[in-house]
Amino acid sequence: MNEANANQEISTEPEGILDQFRLIRIQTFNWGTFSGVFNFPVSEVGFLFVGPSGSGKSTVLDAHAALLTPPRWVDFNVAAREAERHGKDRSVVTYLRGAWAQQTGDDGEYASQYLRPDTTWSAIVETYHNRNRKYVVLAQLLWIRGKSTATSDVKRLYLILEREFEIRELDFFPKSEFEVRKIRSALPDAFVKDEFSGYQERFRRLLGIDNELALRLLHKTQSAKNLGDLNIFLRDFMLDTPQTFEIADRLVLEFGELNAAHQAVVAARQQIETLLPARSEFEILVQKRQAMSALDDLRQCSEFYREQYRRDLLQARLNELHVEIDGTRQEEKRLTEIEAQEFLKLRELQDRRYGMGGGFIEQLQKQLEECERDKSDRLHKRDKAAVACRGMSWSLPNGPTTFAHLTETARQRVLKAADLSENLEGRKDDLKNQQREKEDEFRQVRREIEAMERQRSNIPSRMLDVRHALAAATGIAEEKLPFAGELLEVHQNEGQWQGSIERVLHGLALSLLVDEKYYAAVSSYLNDRNIGERLVYLRTLPRPAIQKSLSSNSLPRKVNVAPGSYHEWLRDELRARFDYECAETIHAFRNASRAITQQGQVKHGPSQHEKDDRFRVDDRSRWVLGFDNRSKLDLYKTRAFDLAGSLEALRKKLEDAKAEEAGQREQLLHCQTLANLTWADIDVAAILKKIADLHERIATETSARPDLAKVGQEIESQTTVYNNAVAAKNSAAGAVRSITDDIERYSKRLESLSEQHLSTSLNSTQRECLDERLQRIGKAVTLESLDLVVSYVEKALASEKETLIRETGNLRHSIEGQFAEFIRTWPTEGGGLDATLESANDFFAKLRRLETDGLPRFEERFLTLLREQSDQNLTLLSARLDHERKGILDRLELVNDSLKTAEFNNGTHLVIETSDRSLEEVKLFKASLKEALSHSFSEEPAMAEGRFVVLSTLVKKIASQETIDKNWRSLVLDVRQHVEFVAKELDSDDREVEIYRSGAGKSGGQRQKLAATCLAAALRYQLGGQDRALPSFSTVVLDEAFDKADAEFTATAMNIFKTFGFQMIVATPLKSVMTLEPFIGGACFIHIRDRKDSSALMIEYDTEKQRLKLPAHVHDSQQVTLP
Repeated sequence: MNEANANQEISTEPEGILDQFRLIRIQTFNWGTFSGVFNFPVSEVGFLFVGPSGSGKSTVLDAHAALLTPPRWVDFNVAAREAERHGKDRSVVTYLRGAWAQQTGDDGEYASQYLRPDTTWSAIVETYHNRNRKYVVLAQLLWIRGKSTATSDVKRLYLILEREFEIRELDFFPKSEFEVRKIRSALPDAFVKDEFSGYQERFRRLLGIDNELALRLLHKTQSAKNLGDLNIFLRDFMLDTPQTFEIADRLVLEFGELNAAHQAVVAARQQIETLLPARSEFEILVQKRQAMSALDDLRQCSEFYREQYRRDLLQARLNELHVEIDGTRQEEKRLTEIEAQEFLKLRELQDRRYGMGGGFIEQLQKQLEECERDKSDRLHKRDKAAVACRGMSWSLPNGPTTFAHLTETARQRVLKAADLSENLEGRKDDLKNQQREKEDEFRQVRREIEAMERQRSNIPSRMLDVRHALAAATGIAEEKLPFAGELLEVHQNEGQWQGSIERVLHGLALSLLVDEKYYAAVSSYLNDRNIGERLVYLRTLPRPAIQKSLSSNSLPRKVNVAPGSYHEWLRDELRARFDYECAETIHAFRNASRAITQQGQVKHGPSQHEKDDRFRVDDRSRWVLGFDNRSKLDLYKTRAFDLAGSLEALRKKLEDAKAEEAGQREQLLHCQTLANLTWADIDVAAILKKIADLHERIATETSARPDLAKVGQEIESQTTVYNNAVAAKNSAAGAVRSITDDIERYSKRLESLSEQHLSTSLNSTQRECLDERLQRIGKAVTLESLDLVVSYVEKALASEKETLIRETGNLRHSIEGQFAEFIRTWPTEGGGLDATLESANDFFAKLRRLETDGLPRFEERFLTLLREQSDQNLTLLSARLDHERKGILDRLELVNDSLKTAEFNNGTHLVIETSDRSLEEVKLFKASLKEALSHSFSEEPAMAEGRFVVLSTLVKKIASQETIDKNWRSLVLDVRQHVEFVAKELDSDDREVEIYRSGAGKSGGQRQKLAATCLAAALRYQLGGQDRALPSFSTVVLDEAFDKADAEFTATAMNIFKTFGFQMIVATPLKSVMTLEPFIGGACFIHIRDRKDSSALMIEYDTEKQRLKLPAHVHDSQQVTLP
C-alpha cells in the first residue's frame, strides 16, 4: 500500500524518519465480539476505524491498549464512559469471553451474556516496522478455564518477535491444553514473559520508548477528548517523577542506621542512667555495711566493756569501803567502852534495889505479864466460840457444864456431817439427771420444730436430714424423693381413727418413695456410706392397677392420697397391703380377717395380733401422716414451752441444793471450832480476877518500901542510857559487819568476774565509742545501774543495726531492682548476669566500660552518621528540590520549542509558562531541612540531639503510611506540585492572545483542540526526547477524539500531530471522515450484527485525492450505510 500522497512525496525526507516504527497490522482472535481471526492492515500514514456506536471500534483500540499499557493503568472503553460516573464496564474477562449483553437471570439479578462461556482463549497481535526493514511484533495470549468470570483466573503470556508473524501460528496452544512450555519450543525465536514488566522493558527498548510514563501518556491520549486541568495533565503525563522521592526513600532507608546509632547512644545513656544510681547506692550500701560491721564489733565487745567497767567500779567501791571500815571500827571501839561504863552504873543501881527487897516485886511483875498474855489468848478463843455459836444459832454458855454439853453436841454434828453430805449429793445428782433428760428432750423438740418450720412435713427431722444429704449428694431435688407419710392424710371426719391408722401405716409413712429413674443413684449412695439411721425406700415400679373392692370401713377409705406422680402407686399400695377393717366393736374385730380398733389393737391375720402401748395411741407427737404439720407444730411448741418451765424449776431446785450444801459446810466448820475448845480456853473471868489480885499485891509491896520508888526511877533512867549505849555500839558493830559483808560481797563479785572478759583488751576507738554512747544515755553509771545502762546502749546498738539492716535491705532491693530493670530492658547486654548483688561488680564493670568506651564510641559514630546524612542526603534532597524546579523549566522550554512549530489558530501558537505556588507545607519542609542542616559541624551533644530530633521527625513523617502524611510527602517532595502551569496563546510577535488554565469554559471543540495540542507536544517530548528529530515510536491512537470538534479544529489538531511526526490511528464517527481523510492512508468500517457479531470491511484509499474511495454522495452527505 502507498502510504504517502503527493504532498508527502518530497525529495528530502525528514531526519530520522527511517528509524520510525509505525503500526502496519493488527490481528485478533476471539477478542470481544470479534469471534475468530481478524486481520486489520494499517497504513503507515494513518488509519481510520469508522462505524456506528457500539459496533466494536473501541474493542479494536482496546486490544492496542492491552498490548502497550501496564495492567495497573489500563482502562478499557474510556472514551465512551468519559461523562459517566459509574465504574468500569469492560475488562480483560469481558473481552476474553465476548460479553455482549446483560439480562435478568433466574434469581432476578443482572447477568452478563457471553459468546464464549466455557474454557476459551484469545490472542491479540500488533506488527510494527520501520523503513530500515526492522520488524517488532507484540503479542498477548489470554486464556481462562471453566466458567469463571474472575479476572484473577485469567492467565496471560506476552510475546515479542522481530519478524513478521501470523496469528495462526498460535493454533497449537489450545491443543496443548495451554501448556506454556510448548510456546518456547513452538516459537523458539519469541521473547516470552508471563509478567508485563519484563515484556515492556524489552519492547520499549526495541521501539525506542525511553520511559514507562510515555506508555501512560499514550494510553491517556487514546481516550482524551479534553485536557481537564492543565496542571494535572502536565504533572502526570509530561513531567517525570522527581528524584526527590528516591533521595527521600534513601534518607528513610539510611536513617535506620543513624537511628540505630542514636538508639545505641540513647541506650548507652539510659544504661548509664540506670546503673549510676545503683553504683551510688552500692557505695552507700558498702558504707552502711561497714557501719553494721562496726556496730557488730561494738555489740560483741560491749560485754567485755561492761565487765571491765564493772571491775573498775568494784575496785573503786572496795577502796571506798576499806577507808570507811577503818573509821567505823574505831567508832565501834569507842562505843563499846561507853557501853561497859553505863552497864556498871546500871548494875550498881540494881544491886542496891535488890538489897532493899526489890526482888519479890520483880517476881510479881513477871507473873502479871504472863497473865496479861493469857488474857489475850482467852479473849481471842472466846470470840471464835461466840462466832461459831451464832453460826449455829446457839447461845454461848456461861459455865463449864453447859459448855461441855455444847461441845459434845458439836462433835456429834461433825460425826454426822458425812452422812448429810452424801444425802445432799444424791439429791443433787438426781436433779442433774432430770435436768439432762429434760434438756435432751427440749433439744429434740426444738430440732423437730425447726424442721417443721422449714417444711410442711410431719416426718421426724432425723429422717429429713437423711433425705437432705442423699439429695445433695445425688443432685436429685428433695421433692422428687418424698416420704410416703407426706403424701397420706387421714380424712378430717375420721379423726377418731388417726392414732390406730398411724400405728398401722407408721412403717409405710417413713418409707422413701424412689422413682425408677432415680433408683440407681439412690441405691449406690446408700450402699457406699453409713447413714446412721434405718431407712426403708420403695422402688415405685409400674404395676397393673389393683381392682379390689373395699368395705366401707376399710382403712384405705379413711386416708387421702396427695395428687401427683405417686398417687396411683400409693393408692394401689394401700389397697394391696393395708386393707384393714376399722372395727367399731371387739366383736367386729374378732370376725374380720384383718382389723384395727380405736384403742390401737391390730389384727394382722387369723393368728397374729398386736397391741403396742409403749406410747399412747393418741400421742400426736408420734404421728407422721399429713399434708401439712400445723397441728403437730403447735403440739411441739406447747411441749417446748412446758419443757422450758420444767427446766427452770429444776434449775431453782439445784440452786437451793447448792445453797444447802454451802450452809452444811459452814456449820461443819463452826462445830469443828467448838469441838476443839474447852471451858478453860474461853474462861476470861478467872484470868481477870488473877490479874486484879497481882496488881493489888504489887501495890501493897511497893507502898511498904517507899525508897524503892526512887531507886526504881534511877534504874529506869540508867536503863534508858544503857540501852542507848548498847544501841549505838550495836549500830556501829552492825555497820562494821555490813561494811565487812559489802567488802566480802564486792570482793567475791570482783573475783567472780570472767578472766576472759577482763583480759580481752578493747582498742581506744571501741572504748571511746562505748564511752560516748554510755554518756548519751544520760544516766549515772553505778554498780547498781551498770547493767541497765549498758543494756540501753546494747538496745541502741541493736536499734541502729535494725535501721541499717532495713536501709541496706532497701538499698539492696533498689540496686537489684535497677539490675533487673537493666536486664529486662537490655536482655542482650544483661545476658548471663543475675539481678543480684553478687553480680554488682560485673554490672559496674559494664558501667565503667560504658562511661569510658561505649558511650563515647556510640556518640562518635552517631555524630559521624548524623554529619554524613546531613551533608549527603539532606543536602542532596535540598539541592534536588532546586534542581528539579530548574528541570521543569528546562523541559517546558523543549516543549515550548515544539509548540512554536505547531500552529494553534491562524497565526498563533501555544506556550506553557510556570509560576511558583505559595505552599505553607513546602515552606515549613524546607525550613526543617535548613534546621536539620544547621550546625552540621558542631560537636555539641545538645545541638546534635536537636538536629537528630528534627531529622527524625522529618523521616518519620516521610516514612509514615498514614493518609495525611502520605499526602504531605507527595506535596513536599513532588516539585511538579510546587509550580502552577498555564497555557498562553501567542501571536507571531509573541503577544498574548488568550490564556488556558484548563478546558473549563471552552466549547467542546476548543477543549478537544487544546487537548490534542498539549497531548501532541507532551508525546513529542516523551517519545522524541532531546536528541531525536522525530519520535522513534510514532503510533498514536485516538478514540473518538474529534466527535465534538468542527472540521477546522480537527484539521488543525491533526496537522499538529503530523507536524510532530506521528502516525495517527483514529476511531471516529462518519461525520468526521472528510476532515480526517487527508491525514490517513486507509480505513476500515466496523459493523455489528445482532449486537454480538462484529465484522470489518476495509475501505480503499485514493492517495492522489487523499480521500477514501466512497460513493460521491457519501462525501456530500457524510452519511453512509455499508453491508
